[in-house]
Amino acid sequence: MRKIIVITGASRGLGLALTKRFLDAGDTVFGISRTRKYWPAARQAVSSDRFKLLAGDITSEKTVKTLLAGIKRRAGRIDILINNAGYCAPPANVETISLQEFRKHFVQNLETMFLMCKHAIPAMKKQPHALIMNISSMAGTRAVPRLAPYSAAKFGVLALSQAIAQENVQTGLQCITVCPGGMNTEMRRKLFGVEDAARQQTPEFVSDIILQIAEGKIAVLSGGHIIIRHSKITGIFPPPAAL
Repeated sequence: MRKIIVITGASRGLGLALTKRFLDAGDTVFGISRTRKYWPAARQAVSSDRFKLLAGDITSEKTVKTLLAGIKRRAGRIDILINNAGYCAPPANVETISLQEFRKHFVQNLETMFLMCKHAIPAMKKQPHALIMNISSMAGTRAVPRLAPYSAAKFGVLALSQAIAQENVQTGLQCITVCPGGMNTEMRRKLFGVEDAARQQTPEFVSDIILQIAEGKIAVLSGGHIIIRHSKITGIFPPPAAL
């Protein structure tokens, strides 16, 4: 039986690349995006009746609950949740960053994942096999200067995943973190320029690795994380020992 996949930030970048890979594998994808701005391009890139696009601001708990309840009504279950949506402001030193901007990184990179996990877990943990993959970053394993808010929030993603994994040792739910290095995406081009982005790995390569994890071809233990950098896997790390 093919899987029901939920992907946030699914209308462009890594999210859209992931959508293509899972659809090609025969799965059904419910893609969530904040606005419909990129939907025409996404639908042009992906023509499948198994691609269901949903609009919603996942910084709102009410919206998250409504979206997930709707997916469960339509599909009956969620096999894999991929929390991919994220945000990064232009590079800046800590002393020049406003508190509002700092908080925005935590809301959009970490709080949204918390909300999606919080409201997906009750049903997912009742299934024999279910998987949450939280997309962090290389910046979530070692801090990047001038990207302090982004790095701090992405470190938090790693902690959230580890806690969820430990809380679900006795259930059918697993949770891992994926930490890609730089990718040639629109966000990278806006932050560092076209030339820099062109030197980075493609989102298609990263999405191939993620699909292989989902299919059990690459093993990452629940609570562990994988680093994908320079178009190769540079590390697969087990979960920390429980205290």
